[in-house]
Amino acid sequence: MLISTPQASKAKNKLSNKKNSLFTPLTFKPFRIIWFADLIANLGTWAQSVASVWILTEYHASSRTLAMIQVVTALPLVLLSIISGVWADNYDRRKIMLMGMVLEFTGGALITSFAFLGYLTSTKLILSILGMSIGASLAVPAWQAAINEQVSKNQVTNAVILNSVNYNFARAVGPVIGGLLIKTFGTAWVFLLNCLCYLGLIWAVWKWKQIYPKRILPPEHIYEGVISALKFAKYSKVMRFVMLRSFVFGLSASALWALLPVLAHNNTHLVAHKTKTASIYGYMLGALGTGAIIGSAIVKKYCKIVDTNKMISFASILLSIVMLLIGILNIKLLMFGALMVGGSCWITVLASYNSSVQMLVPDWVKARALALYQTTLYAGLAIGSFCWGHLAGIINVKIGLVIAGFLLLISTIALLNLRLPKVDEKNKSIRHIEPKYNKKKLEFYKYKESIILSIEYCIPVNKKNEFINLIIKLRNVRLRNGAKSWSLYQNVEDKEVWQEIFLIRNWLQYLRMLSRITIADKIIIDKVNKMHRGIKPPRTYQGIQQIKPKK
Repeated sequence: MLISTPQASKAKNKLSNKKNSLFTPLTFKPFRIIWFADLIANLGTWAQSVASVWILTEYHASSRTLAMIQVVTALPLVLLSIISGVWADNYDRRKIMLMGMVLEFTGGALITSFAFLGYLTSTKLILSILGMSIGASLAVPAWQAAINEQVSKNQVTNAVILNSVNYNFARAVGPVIGGLLIKTFGTAWVFLLNCLCYLGLIWAVWKWKQIYPKRILPPEHIYEGVISALKFAKYSKVMRFVMLRSFVFGLSASALWALLPVLAHNNTHLVAHKTKTASIYGYMLGALGTGAIIGSAIVKKYCKIVDTNKMISFASILLSIVMLLIGILNIKLLMFGALMVGGSCWITVLASYNSSVQMLVPDWVKARALALYQTTLYAGLAIGSFCWGHLAGIINVKIGLVIAGFLLLISTIALLNLRLPKVDEKNKSIRHIEPKYNKKKLEFYKYKESIILSIEYCIPVNKKNEFINLIIKLRNVRLRNGAKSWSLYQNVEDKEVWQEIFLIRNWLQYLRMLSRITIADKIIIDKVNKMHRGIKPPRTYQGIQQIKPKK
């Protein structure tokens, strides 16, 4: 049983403070066991990806059908991740991870059964992959948000990078294993290997027993949780930046993944005969995975000395050049070298986005924020894969890669001014504030009546502009944490008197709003309060929509 306790976390924090290398997260037992189990599962997954492409090429599937693998893989992550994110933020993340993994295992077992019985067709294969993707959409937000429960906070970035190394090492080696097994035993045994590998991961997560702190408030319902996440994203600079740029990146960069099977099929002249298409595809995936592993080391080395925004932009531009080279030139060694560089660029961009969300988003909405990031990224991948697959079917694979490369280059340059803030512990540290109210005077249903808060400030006229700049930041804090609406008024008779008024949906939401205030939010509130002139603090008035008299 792998139990994480507060005492163990303190000891591990001391250990991680003494040494801070890329592999330090592996000193945490829960993370280490799950990491190695995940590595084995990822090897099986990537071996299966080669077998899936092999099945489709055996049935002479078109480029559109091949691209549909990327579509059905990404679509559930687009449509369902936010719902599973709400569950992951409000319930036991471990149980949610297990539910998703069991569903993924079931999809893999169906493919294996069909393959051994001889009933596996392209339609059944794609539908089974869709079922596995639905399981992944349930598990991924909880998996991502659970990283900071397995390691100390100052090791989260290293843990994210290590998970990327894990994934991309499997992407480099797994396809080779798949290609060898296909030639030696057949595709059915590859699907069986994937199922067996997944059982190990389910066991590792099952053995991990995380002790959660007692929740003060009841969990949010799905609708309420989704609305809270969308409001947070709307008023959070970090989320707006990450969601927009990851969508645009996925839209263009998806061409590399969607068209790679077709590119492999068109380059069977690289080997002795055309029956080795799966091997070529495996070698190409291996080049991408190897490059991604190298890129992970680069991210670790330069993330502290190079601005995250510059790393993301440079990697995106370099990836666009890679796609242009693959599309224009037809040199064997250059193609595999370009794919390695492309893998490094890919992991640099995605690891930077993931780490930024992990470090800059508060815990109460972390799984939902990661889900929204994954949703926009996979929306771009799904839409892009569908479009590039159809475009390649109409014109040519290489021309499609050239167009995608130009689109990625232009979009990256156009979005250069969208910059992430620097990682700061203040942005995500939670400080709970107990609400002040008189229970004897008011009785009302916590789910029904709306709460109106009015705060009156006395601001010197010469500090008006400074106050307005600060109060705009405070407005984003209120709305991001749950306020339904917000307004600011100035007294027409006394120009020094200002009123901040905001509406909260109900009393329970008001309590949630107070519990979500971070140290960074508190600093803004304190700055606004310090501008108030007077011995007493700003006057606060509370009102409700309906009053229920005591019986």
